[in-house]
Amino acid sequence: MKIVIRADASVAIGTGHVMRCLTLADALRDAGAEVSFICADLTGHLGDVIERAGHVVRLLSKDAAADWRSDAKSSAACIEGQGHVDWLIVDHYGLGAQWETALRRCAKRIMAIDDLAEKSHDCDALLDQNYHADMVRRHDGLLPDRCVRLLGPRYALLRPEFRLARQCVDRTGAAPGRLLIFFGGSDPTNETEKALHALRKLGRADLHADVIVGATNPNRDRIEKLCGGLPNVSYHCQISHIASLMACADIALGAGGVTTLERCCLGLPAVVVAVADNQIDVSVSMAEAGCIRFLGKAGDVSADDMANALRDLTDRPHELAEMSANGMAMVDGNGCERVAAALLEPDLMTKMDRIVVRAAREDDARSLYEWRNTPEVRAASFDDRAIAWEDHFAWFHAALANPNRHLLIGEADDRPIGVLRYDRSGMEAEVSIYLVPGIAGQGWGTRLLVAGNEWVEHHLPGVARLRARIRPENVASKKAFARAGFIPGGTDYVFDLQANH
Repeated sequence: MKIVIRADASVAIGTGHVMRCLTLADALRDAGAEVSFICADLTGHLGDVIERAGHVVRLLSKDAAADWRSDAKSSAACIEGQGHVDWLIVDHYGLGAQWETALRRCAKRIMAIDDLAEKSHDCDALLDQNYHADMVRRHDGLLPDRCVRLLGPRYALLRPEFRLARQCVDRTGAAPGRLLIFFGGSDPTNETEKALHALRKLGRADLHADVIVGATNPNRDRIEKLCGGLPNVSYHCQISHIASLMACADIALGAGGVTTLERCCLGLPAVVVAVADNQIDVSVSMAEAGCIRFLGKAGDVSADDMANALRDLTDRPHELAEMSANGMAMVDGNGCERVAAALLEPDLMTKMDRIVVRAAREDDARSLYEWRNTPEVRAASFDDRAIAWEDHFAWFHAALANPNRHLLIGEADDRPIGVLRYDRSGMEAEVSIYLVPGIAGQGWGTRLLVAGNEWVEHHLPGVARLRARIRPENVASKKAFARAGFIPGGTDYVFDLQANH
């Protein structure tokens, strides 16, 4: 399979687009695909980094990438010289449906990576890896009906070292003793220097800080000098072991964006500052989900604000522990493999996403009885006792007759996936879910919940909020609900239908 990626990096726009695409490119190559890049020749374009990773890079001149028309013409010329292309992946805020339509003749399929949800796309797949309270609906009206949506941190493009480092993380230690400071590869607003002033104001001699900057950071020499003048501070430039530093840290101070997902994967609590407008909404959502402490946009945040937030959080070990647990439940580190699998088997992915939700019928009684009594389903239930057939039969028929209880079956590819139950009380409905035994760990829970959210919206007018109670130790359910847009709060997860409409 041949895949071409169109993405840019520069001192001005940062390195995030290219770096996450490079992670995906490595995973695709490992699966047998041939991957190449098209990048604009901007200052800090990272073409050398891509080439060192073993991928071919074709650079477009600044004039060739000046607008979508010239960019499309120049990109098409690069692609046509490569022969048949199976996928064209575009990760670029300046390119949308018009550019994609113009490139249709050059590739069998197109995937857009877009976490802004501001542009229309002519694409076959859309990847938005960020967490938003309205992530299920935010691209509505911007995509073709046929488009497969890969939404949320379940598909976060994290490098393999984060998944590996996650296995060794222990967040049950004593008070925070190690701080990680990282504001992205280029840090255009120089938040790193502001953070060093905050560290000085914090006055914690017992706190060791690791400060990371990228090779494209124009202030790196000055920052290195400032680090050298502070006790217990280590300076790192363009490193490849950031995952290990995150795993060793107890708290972080940094930017939003993909770094937030990396920290969550490793359960690293963080004080976050948005260094770009597109980081604000997702940072607000992540803060509401209890994964980070968000201070606001860089221009509105002072060194005193940073110091005060760090001081407050380091005195709240329970809040740090909750942040850590919420983050790890939201991001598991396997997203890149999921995206690669969807691209390499797109027909399978499209088929898998077609979940139909229907009301349970009388002839479903036996199936539900057998599923509910399996050990894996009982283990996730608040009442884990085996149920007698007579008791189940009476409960089942009472459920079908109860106008405020809605028992649903989710099906995909003509086979059952799982069971949803909604108990309505006024404007709120409590939801419970379990999957058909034997299919756990494949993402069906999240997709069934999303289908259920849509069913409620269309069939239960007046219901404004969904609430789920989850056993504290049921990590898999917490992940599924979070990825489906539910906001965690203690043992309850809440989905606001009005906010997500």
